[in-house]
Amino acid sequence: MTRMMRAFGIVAVVAPLAAATVVAQSPSFAGTWKLNLAKSHLGGMVYSIGKTPSGMMHYSGGGFEADFDLTGKEQVMPSGVGIIGKELSPTSWKLTFRMNGKTMQTTHLTVSGNSINNVMDVIGADGKIRQQKTTDTRVSGGPGFSGKWKAGEVAGATSTLKITLNRGNGITITIPEAQATVKGSFDGKDYPVMQAGQATKFTNAFAKVGNTLNVTQKLNGKVFTEDVYTLSADGKTLTDESTAIATGEKTKAVFDRQ
Repeated sequence: MTRMMRAFGIVAVVAPLAAATVVAQSPSFAGTWKLNLAKSHLGGMVYSIGKTPSGMMHYSGGGFEADFDLTGKEQVMPSGVGIIGKELSPTSWKLTFRMNGKTMQTTHLTVSGNSINNVMDVIGADGKIRQQKTTDTRVSGGPGFSGKWKAGEVAGATSTLKITLNRGNGITITIPEAQATVKGSFDGKDYPVMQAGQATKFTNAFAKVGNTLNVTQKLNGKVFTEDVYTLSADGKTLTDESTAIATGEKTKAVFDRQ
């Protein structure tokens, strides 16, 4: 889910979920962290959009594959998240992402020449809408939405990590803007990522390695991303360096202590 939603914008809120697990390395990691978009590099992922023989639209990016249509019928992606697509015009789509019957985000995509403009309305657990925007550039293909694209940097609203330690070895992370929570322990086991109160097909496994913490995210049991988290010497900044296993693409998310 996260790599597809990065292309459609939602990943700025969702992707950092694993980052909060750095907390167990030191009590100073506990608290509230805010994603600093100006210091982060969340763009750069290459993805493609095309049409299948059956007429469905197909997305491929970062090791994530999913089909969706543009008739308003909900399709369930491999992550367990539903996607409802609707063609507003030949150059404009509306995508709605849902989980457990709850809408988490609506995205308006508009193609203009060799650019896709994304406007994402992300719905938090408090019901408030935070808007984000990206401008993706065409790598090849066309016309219209079909082709290969490179995701741009995310602008607009940011996300919050609320981190608590549970009995020393346990951790609870909540991202209210994404209606997302994960509870786990530092034992290398896989723990489900929850969204809108329901388990997705993503899991996180946490392990300490020296002065860093590695987080392995899996999709349906297959390793999807590897993340390494580093706390600054003054304890004010948390940096997540993430690698997509299928493509080797890297992103960096920087968080400021609140």
